Amino acid sequence: MPTWKYTGKDVSTAKAEESLKAIKSACFGCDVHNADCSIAKAAGDVSGMTECETLSVREQIHAQISGALAGAKFPIKSPKDLIAAFPNGADTTCQVGDIKMTAGEAGKLLKASDFPFKSAKEVADTIVDRAGL
Repeated sequence: MPTWKYTGKDVSTAKAEESLKAIKSACFGCDVHNADCSIAKAAGDVSGMTECETLSVREQIHAQISGALAGAKFPIKSPKDLIAAFPNGADTTCQVGDIKMTAGEAGKLLKASDFPFKSAKEVADTIVDRAGL
């Protein structure tokens, strides 16, 4: 049975996985997402528990994109509107290890036929697929 790092208490694998899911959905797409990020640390702590899987690069980038667009108004009808929906516009950056992508770079992967986007998840799905993650 996994043990919480900070409390030393035992926790069921199901509860640890539930916590990891909540943490993954809490990412707000910070400018530089790296090991110093408190959300990344929390996700790493929970996923490091026995029987919990670590987040793949694809999952981390997807979470960062979804998080960055959490406050956006959908549908997003154009590339210009999509870039404007990111917290720092085209300079909003997602990063996992050596893999780094700005919203501007990600926007180049999209086609006019991709629009309109109906949700942050749909945007993230399309970008990680086109990026080959």
